[in-house]
Amino acid sequence: MRPDVVTLTERLVRVDSAPGRSTLPVVGVLAEELRALGATVRLQDGSHGGVEQQNLVARFGGDGPAGLVLAGHIDTVPWTEGQRATILPERAGDRLFGRGTCDMKGAVACQLEAAAARADRLRRPLVLAWTYAEEVGCHGALHLIRDRALAGDLSEAVCLVGEPTDLVPVTAHKGYGGVRIELRGESAHSSDPWAGADASLALGTLLRDLHELRETLRDEAPLSTVHDPPCTTLNTGVVRAGAARNLVPPTAVVELEFRPLPGADLADLERRIKACADLACASAPGVSCELHWEETRPAFDQPAADRVVRWLVEETGNAPGAVPFYTEAELYRAGLSVPTVVCGPGSIAQAHRADEWITFDALGAGQDLYERAVEVFCC
Repeated sequence: MRPDVVTLTERLVRVDSAPGRSTLPVVGVLAEELRALGATVRLQDGSHGGVEQQNLVARFGGDGPAGLVLAGHIDTVPWTEGQRATILPERAGDRLFGRGTCDMKGAVACQLEAAAARADRLRRPLVLAWTYAEEVGCHGALHLIRDRALAGDLSEAVCLVGEPTDLVPVTAHKGYGGVRIELRGESAHSSDPWAGADASLALGTLLRDLHELRETLRDEAPLSTVHDPPCTTLNTGVVRAGAARNLVPPTAVVELEFRPLPGADLADLERRIKACADLACASAPGVSCELHWEETRPAFDQPAADRVVRWLVEETGNAPGAVPFYTEAELYRAGLSVPTVVCGPGSIAQAHRADEWITFDALGAGQDLYERAVEVFCC
């Protein structure tokens, strides 16, 4: 066990940064540690959901071209009142339990401790970049890349994003997007259901057609792909209709998520989703629809020939792979023009759970890997 990295992870986990909470308190803990180590710390103010937020960017080694960026997010997924006892850190056996231990305050602690261990040996600057609101749409990273000067000169840098991959280098994942489909009819007393315009009638047709489209996308999937499932996916994650059982439903809502393969034709996908909504409204007289599209996050596809991928394969003994979840990696790869790999301690199977956990050994291995990365790219 590496006591410093475990203790720092505990400190970070004790500060609640779930959606709806500000990241300023956890940024305060990190900024204090970094300034004590001699880093130049820059804070970028932002907001999400009406709550004040901050990104943190720290530099060790001056203003020259950086060699390495260690990146991550400092927010967590939400928790319910029934999970209150499990969000705080607790040691049990060889594991540290608590919300964010695995995803991904543990990796942030590994990155900071790696910087602390190597800061006095740098020949090229090291950058740490930690963001808010990743779990609800990567809003902090989007805010960060709009101000490229914040991180300084990255023209010669590579980037490691510390999401939990069991230290397997990840070079690909699907994109992420969503649309809120609102169906609007007219209410009436349930004793005469034909007197209104029933939004739930359109809803039934819409759900049927969206699920048929999901199957069609699977049938159209490429014969060879690193992704599992090997197709663009759709999910009708939120479905609502009506207000009371004795009213004809005047409204219905579907919040649809889609995860496109790299290279997918997004315009065609949006056209096909809209066609489902239009047909649903046509099936229900008097019902109209509105589609509210989110900005689609791009798919991640880092060429495996890059030096940082080759180094990680040699260092970890793991071949590069893909993950089914979304990360900030493509935002940095494309938005900051920095070769980027996702590689961090712990497993995604341990994250987003009521009993989220990470082992002490995984934290130690994560710190060791990041220290070696600093040695290779900055020393």
